[in-house]
Amino acid sequence: MSNGNERNLDHCLKCSTCHTQCPVVANYPDFPGPKQLGPELERLRLAKGQEKPLEIDESLALCTNCKRCDIACPHGVKPSYYNMKNKARLQGQSISKFRDWILAHNICWGKIGSKIPGLVNFALKFPLTKSVMGLMGIANRDFPKYLKQQIKIRNSKNDKKVLYYPGCYASFNEPEIIQATIDILEAYDFQVELASVNCCGTPVMSNGLLDEAREMAIKNTGVFLKYIREGYKIVTTCSSCGLTLKEEYTNIIPGTNSAELKQNVWDLFELLEEEEILPFNENKEKIKKAYYHVPCHLKAQGIGVPAANLLKKVAVKDLIIEDNYCCGIAGTFGFKKEKYPIAMAIGDPLFKDIKNSQVPFVITDCGTCKLQIMHGTSVPVKHPVVILRDYLKNSDTEKF
Repeated sequence: MSNGNERNLDHCLKCSTCHTQCPVVANYPDFPGPKQLGPELERLRLAKGQEKPLEIDESLALCTNCKRCDIACPHGVKPSYYNMKNKARLQGQSISKFRDWILAHNICWGKIGSKIPGLVNFALKFPLTKSVMGLMGIANRDFPKYLKQQIKIRNSKNDKKVLYYPGCYASFNEPEIIQATIDILEAYDFQVELASVNCCGTPVMSNGLLDEAREMAIKNTGVFLKYIREGYKIVTTCSSCGLTLKEEYTNIIPGTNSAELKQNVWDLFELLEEEEILPFNENKEKIKKAYYHVPCHLKAQGIGVPAANLLKKVAVKDLIIEDNYCCGIAGTFGFKKEKYPIAMAIGDPLFKDIKNSQVPFVITDCGTCKLQIMHGTSVPVKHPVVILRDYLKNSDTEKF
């Protein structure tokens, strides 16, 4: 089935604006760039009827899927869509394919790790484990710790209803995000339920497993639509999950179902910005200074910076908001040994800016951005919802 991306292929005028915004082009001159790997490569396929991968296809693996090319295009062409579609054609070496499969299915390891976190966290730091992962092509960097969920919901019955989809990182590595989100939504008088769906499919798509991602999207969409038709809004706190539900599903399963889902998915702070009530303690002492990193996938949603707006109003006196830099990790991209140097080079301007700002901590909505920033700067990083939860009226939590 054709979709809007297929129909706007000829809108590309070869202006190269997308190249100016690509962080890989800026740090790796041999990368052909989004224009050549996107609409131009697709035109070549259509003209030649190529079924087998072309030589240039190997470069597709270097795209981070940050979506900055999509944002930059003045005519609405989405080079990242063609990249995603054509990446599925690649037939890499067996060890690389196995490594990519391992990284793409983080939900499997998350479910295990969050059940026996002590053992798994120890194993991930064990030198032999790191050596084996190195042989598989995984970069020598720390993985996030796994934690057990201990979530409390009031189970109140209100007219305003939310199905909260926390995503894999919050579910397995930082469940504090989940509890803080529930606390804030309940303070805004929302009835909250936790979504029972699996991974949104972002890591699967970015590793070229498009058929599997499509199956996940169809299954997840079916679950979400049942709640939407009962009056629920779908809320996310992960910028990549939010972008996938809003945009990527419409690419891989075009039709009325994905369009209906898109209209009913909200970033938490996007939703709160529209609420008139403000259940925060205005008399509580504000944090003097902090740095807010705008994730690429939040920027790609086109909703502005609602979390930063609320932070400035409620919790932080001097909030530095920076959206020019990509952190470079791009989900699983920065965990691949051969791509690690590029990921760190992309993130270097951000790391320098954070260090130069001399802030006590950084705030960002993305779990993998957090990992990359801490890795590159050693500066603590928090999710905005965790900061804001401490400013709720009658909150008994301590300020960060």
